Amino acid sequence: MADWLWLIPGFPLLGALINAGFGQRLGVPVVKRLAALMPLLSSGVILILWLQHAAHPDLTDRIWTWMAVDSFVARIGLHVDAVSLVMISIAAFVGFLIHLYSQQFLAGDYGERRYYFYLNLFVGGMLILTMADNLLLLYLGWETVGLCSYALVAHWYRLRKNAWAGRKAFVVTRIGDMTFAIGIFLLFAQYHTLDIQRLLPMIQAQPAPSVLLAASALVLIGALAKSAQFPLHLWLPDSMAGPSTVSALIHAATMVTAGVYLSIRLLPLFAAVPGMLSVIALLGAWTAFYAASCGLAQVDIKRVLAYSTISQLGYMFLAVGIGAPALGLFHLLVHACFKALLFMAAGAVISIYAEDHDIRHMGGLKRQQPLLRWTFLAGISALAAVPVISAGFYSKDAIIDASWLAPHGILLYTLALAGALLTAAYAFRLYFLVFEGEPRGGEPYRLGWGMKIPLLILAIASVGIGWLQFPPGWPGPHLWLPWLQRELGPTPEPTGSLAAILEAVGAMVTLVGIGLGYLAARWERQGRGLSRITFLAQAWHLDALALRFLPPVLYGAATFLRQGVEGLLFRSAILGGLREGLQWSGVALAWGENGLISRYVAFMLLGLLLLVLLLWGGP
Repeated sequence: MADWLWLIPGFPLLGALINAGFGQRLGVPVVKRLAALMPLLSSGVILILWLQHAAHPDLTDRIWTWMAVDSFVARIGLHVDAVSLVMISIAAFVGFLIHLYSQQFLAGDYGERRYYFYLNLFVGGMLILTMADNLLLLYLGWETVGLCSYALVAHWYRLRKNAWAGRKAFVVTRIGDMTFAIGIFLLFAQYHTLDIQRLLPMIQAQPAPSVLLAASALVLIGALAKSAQFPLHLWLPDSMAGPSTVSALIHAATMVTAGVYLSIRLLPLFAAVPGMLSVIALLGAWTAFYAASCGLAQVDIKRVLAYSTISQLGYMFLAVGIGAPALGLFHLLVHACFKALLFMAAGAVISIYAEDHDIRHMGGLKRQQPLLRWTFLAGISALAAVPVISAGFYSKDAIIDASWLAPHGILLYTLALAGALLTAAYAFRLYFLVFEGEPRGGEPYRLGWGMKIPLLILAIASVGIGWLQFPPGWPGPHLWLPWLQRELGPTPEPTGSLAAILEAVGAMVTLVGIGLGYLAARWERQGRGLSRITFLAQAWHLDALALRFLPPVLYGAATFLRQGVEGLLFRSAILGGLREGLQWSGVALAWGENGLISRYVAFMLLGLLLLVLLLWGGP
């Protein structure tokens, strides 16, 4: 079975290759169907892995030696265990549903063939990232998804703001990519391997405090930037410039989940540094609260969902920081389903309202689009963690309850619970404004089965996936945590009366938040809504502050390096002499390589004469 692993990323990459090489001849209709087929084929291979997982829980396939220099060996090697099996399932199957949805949603769009090329490449890069058995190959996948996010966010590049949004996403995440790369260098310099299965035990057996502190901090910055966590979250709201299907792919199945996956995969690295897990937990809890507060005042339907992604990812980092990575992975799975659903449904809503994103101009859509209404409601309920009937209740509330048991638990629990209250409020404010009330226009829009099927599948998953793991003490399935315990260890869970109290408080907070969301929608219709609070609508003005103060600092540093350090070096005697020598050698080579055959023959004869003289005079 291990010999089949290369097929999983291979199919989407093959789709991208065929598109690039022969797409123009094949035509858009063939290209887009072929693009949708590739992640479906990957999903078929993954299904076989699921069926055989009990017999083969860990599979490794070292396909090819990529490079070997002295003791440094990097291979194209793939590894699948329980954690990566969950991740590749999300990337491949949710990616397929997004490809399927795109068939109708983006039909006739300019750049359609380019769109499917990057969509296939995006899924392939994410599969490489999650299956890589070494950090160098993981970094290759990491950079691939970064490139594709830039290209897809700026897909409609003819509008200047869209091109700007793509560049912003690329530049901000580049900070994290750089620190992650340096962290990889440090780990290799200390342990002389990049193989993840060898590296992590060595970190535990041979700790090097100063190196691990630096490496863990650098890797964490990379994870925070990729997953848009505070303070490197600034790129994600603007990434809504791309098509809604791109937003679904970035937020649900690929890029932003990469940072969470990295933090789970390299958890022993963070655990080896005293206090690092507490930092991760605090950053996650704060991000969950901060982004939820920003979501309260947004009027762009996609920006509301963007801030919800930042907030929900904060809960996943909180789970990692409190020593409950299995709960973080559970919420990642649930979030992938409801967030892909919400973004794709939001794309249909925007199409109905002639590309108007402002939720204040919407309303009463439930009469015109009943299926869209019910599927959207399933996703919003999961986002808000509606008690019992939504998957988000079983995943997110479990993280909030477990945070009570962690160091600094009261602070973490308070931030997380406050974030849950605000999440329920902005989620149902969005729903009530768009689907309830009196109809407010909108063009007729027919959802084809290529759009209905993905929405229905994801709506069912947004309700039913939570049943994999009921709260402690409840009768019913408890499958998820025992299944992951071998790889991720035991998960802290409150028990007894404490668990019952925390569950009741969480449920009550969500219901109160839904009520606040209803009131917020009414206030918005009356022209006195939360969108008037500039501080929240502008996300605490952090983006404006960053644009105001960071560019002068960066440009100043670049100018200093160019005019100061670089100028000094090139004016020095050593480098000056080297430069002059290279210039003269260039002139000499140019004189010899001038296209005259007679001169080439003369040089060949001269070289032959020198060779004969050397052999004649040799021993």
